[in-house]
Amino acid sequence: MPFTIGPSLALDGIGTSKTPITANRGISVSAPTHATNATAHARNQLPAEILRFRASERQLHWAVAVPFMTCYATALVLVAVYNPDPTRPFRAVFSWAHRLSGLCMFLLPLWTAIRHRRDLGLHCRNVRTAWNWRLEDLRWLFLMGLSTIDKRVELPDQGKFNAGEKLNFMFLTASYPLYIITGFLIWLPGVAFASWILHLSLAAMATPLILGHVFMATINPDTRVGLAGMISGHVDRHWAQHHYRHWYNEHFGYLHQVAEPESEPDPEAATRIRTHEEPAPDLAVTASESPAKTNRDKDLHAHTWPPVMRPSPGSQAVPETT
Repeated sequence: MPFTIGPSLALDGIGTSKTPITANRGISVSAPTHATNATAHARNQLPAEILRFRASERQLHWAVAVPFMTCYATALVLVAVYNPDPTRPFRAVFSWAHRLSGLCMFLLPLWTAIRHRRDLGLHCRNVRTAWNWRLEDLRWLFLMGLSTIDKRVELPDQGKFNAGEKLNFMFLTASYPLYIITGFLIWLPGVAFASWILHLSLAAMATPLILGHVFMATINPDTRVGLAGMISGHVDRHWAQHHYRHWYNEHFGYLHQVAEPESEPDPEAATRIRTHEEPAPDLAVTASESPAKTNRDKDLHAHTWPPVMRPSPGSQAVPETT
C-alpha cells in the first residue's frame, strides 16, 4: 500500500514544492530544492528610487550654490546697471546684498562641514573623484553636444559625476578660496582695484560653467531628473543606471545579483528516494521485550569473549532506487 513520506515534496520546476512523493517502503526522502534565478529575482523586487546624495552632501551643495548665485546676480546688476551710473537709486541695496551673500558663501559651507564632520571623508572622496579623469570623461565631453541633437549618439558610462559636473566641481574647488580672498581685499584701500579685476575675471570664467550646470539641471530633459537628487537625495533607479553606470554598479549592482545555490541542482533529485533497510528481526529489540530479559542480554554480552557485536541500523548499506 503506497504511503506519503513525511513533508518531503517534489520539485515543480519553479523552486516551490507541491507534488508529494510516494514509495512502497522507506523512512526518509532526500530531495533538495533550488530556486531558479528568475524566481529569486522576482522575490527581490528592485526599488524604484535609490539614494544618490546624503543629507550632508545636499546641504553643502546648497550652502555654496545659493550664496554664489546671489553674489553672481547682484554682481551682474552692479556691473551692468550701476557701473555706468553709480548715482542710480538702490545701489547700496545691491552692494550690501552682494557683500552679505559673499560672507554667507564663506560661513555656511564652514558651518555645514562642522555640523556634518563625520562625513568629511565623503566630501574629500567627492573632490578626489572630480579631479580624477579618465578617457571616458574626455569622450563624454566631446559627444555631449552631439547627443543633445542626435539621440542615437551614446555617451560613455560615467562614475558618480559626469565630465561636465567634474569641470564645474574642479573650477569651484580651485576658485572658491580666491573668491573669498579677493572679495575681502576689495574692501581694503590700495589693493581694491587689482582684487576687483581678479574677482571679476573669476566670475567671467565661471559663467559658461554656471549656465551649463543650470541648463543640465533644469532644462535638459535627459538630465534634469537628477535635480531631485539634490532636493530629496533620491533619484530614479533606471535613470541613475543609465547616466552613472559605473557609480550605480559599484554601489547598487548587488540588487541585480541572485544568490547561486551552494551546489549544482541534481535533475534526478526529485525522483530519487533514499531508503534505509529495516533492521533484522533477530537483532532488533522490540518494545514487547521485558526489562529483565534486556538486562540479562546486556550481562551476557558483557561477560562473553569475544563480545557480541550488534550492528546498528544506521550503519547498514543504503541502496538507491530510482
